[in-house]
Amino acid sequence: MKISRILEIPSVKILLFIFDKQEVRYTDLTKIITSRGTLSLNLKELEKEELVKRRVVTTKPIQSYYSLSEKGQEIARRLSEIKDVLSS
Repeated sequence: MKISRILEIPSVKILLFIFDKQEVRYTDLTKIITSRGTLSLNLKELEKEELVKRRVVTTKPIQSYYSLSEKGQEIARRLSEIKDVLSS
């Protein structure tokens, strides 16, 4: 298995995307994870592991925003370093 395949894992892609953007809406994440089922499942798992925080704005329609916890930022920072090394 190539080590770069780790960067294609949906949860890793989500962490790196949020790390780059700071805070994103659910609809922003659908650009990198096209399957809504896969996206929802991974977001729930990342929230459960306390890597991602969810903020809900009760407007019509309801808006969900996602950002990284401190723990999530640390992991994403290290994943980003791995990505940079593999790209060079």
